[in-house]
Amino acid sequence: MRKKSIRATVFMLLLVSLFSASLVSAGATQIRPMYTGVSSLTSGLTISSSGAATCGGRASVRSGYTVDLTVELKQDGSTIKTWTSSGTSIVSAGGTYYVMSGHSYVVTTTASVYDSNNHLVENPDKDSLVTYY
Repeated sequence: MRKKSIRATVFMLLLVSLFSASLVSAGATQIRPMYTGVSSLTSGLTISSSGAATCGGRASVRSGYTVDLTVELKQDGSTIKTWTSSGTSIVSAGGTYYVMSGHSYVVTTTASVYDSNNHLVENPDKDSLVTYY
């Protein structure tokens, strides 16, 4: 009787450890949104020592879709400069804009994606890393 109790306890501990390990590995998986028309969306910002902010965004869309791309440079959360572009396949927009020191900056890239019937199918956005200058 005692051997059965020990075996049952060891079995339960083994099950708990296997379950815990699967939860840890599942938690380590990065979750990324899946889109219908967009295959990738990027947003970037670099600021030189003279205050030249180089801003850029890029969207790759699948065949049969078009995209209106908007790239916004934001200072302390408010848009101070916008670039736009439209097209199919790979579309990019951006440029250089001089910024003032003492603020935080981020670039937000937004892709308005349309199907072949010109219906909006998705509108994802992506922020660059915040840069303090």
